Amino acid sequence: MCHAAAVDSIGVTVPRTAVRKGAGPMTERIVVAVTESASTEGAVTWAATRAAAREARLTLVATSPERADDEAVPTARILLEAEAARVREIVDRLGVPVDVDAQTVTGDLAHGLVAMSEDATLVVLGHDHADHHDALVRHVVSGAHSAVAVVPHGSVVGRHGVVVGIDDSDVTPAAVAFAADEALSRGEPLIAVSAWLPVPVSGDLTGSGDYLIGSADPAGLTPIDLGPVATERVERALARVRAAHPELQVHTRVEEADAAQLLTDLARDAALLVVGTHGRGALARFFLGSVSTSVLEDPTSPTIAVR
Repeated sequence: MCHAAAVDSIGVTVPRTAVRKGAGPMTERIVVAVTESASTEGAVTWAATRAAAREARLTLVATSPERADDEAVPTARILLEAEAARVREIVDRLGVPVDVDAQTVTGDLAHGLVAMSEDATLVVLGHDHADHHDALVRHVVSGAHSAVAVVPHGSVVGRHGVVVGIDDSDVTPAAVAFAADEALSRGEPLIAVSAWLPVPVSGDLTGSGDYLIGSADPAGLTPIDLGPVATERVERALARVRAAHPELQVHTRVEEADAAQLLTDLARDAALLVVGTHGRGALARFFLGSVSTSVLEDPTSPTIAVR
């Protein structure tokens, strides 16, 4: 049963040296979920490093039960204190001040994160196969007002390139723009990816020779090569980015393959994967799209869902 979430600030101590002083309001806010999962360490480390690089405010969020006298209530504070200490170590090592606060969510964590996404630029979730957090990922991604990052458990150091999935959906322009900005800020190449599978069609295919990749089957269906269509789609999606940022190194990959599998494979060596998602709300949870669902619930690199 889902419950509404209430959000409360708690007194997690962050030393003054870790707080940006003398600066105006930060334009970005990153919210990261803190749980007992082993994946939290990687998620907080990734989020803190990003906050330092982008001069963003960082909010650590943990959940506590609804009964104030429950013995698990202190657990949220313990988790937040531990992760705040981790953030302190990171920002001290980087030598960049980061404004950090910590809050607890009473009730359902997913509902709380969705509510907090209204004034955030990014919500960050850790992912570990052992935790079975697929429902949390799906709920937050489908309901969030901001972009959502899913960071897999394990090292993501030493990876290069920003991969973006391109299809015919109306969220592709937003995904490409977001990925291009990430590639530029990181000094990494942008890798635009599109996949296609042969489509069997019937009827008179006279004049379609360039697109035929086989003969008709017993049912009279002939497979059509959609590679040229996919290539045109990628070039169209990249046109604005290429024009605005001629200095950006752009690679394209158009392959006959399952889209989710292709993105997953290419993301293994990438610093980041960006995908588009559709809509918000309860129904959107069931219509994220098979590709987005697959890569977000089984990420091989930090993966950001944008809409």
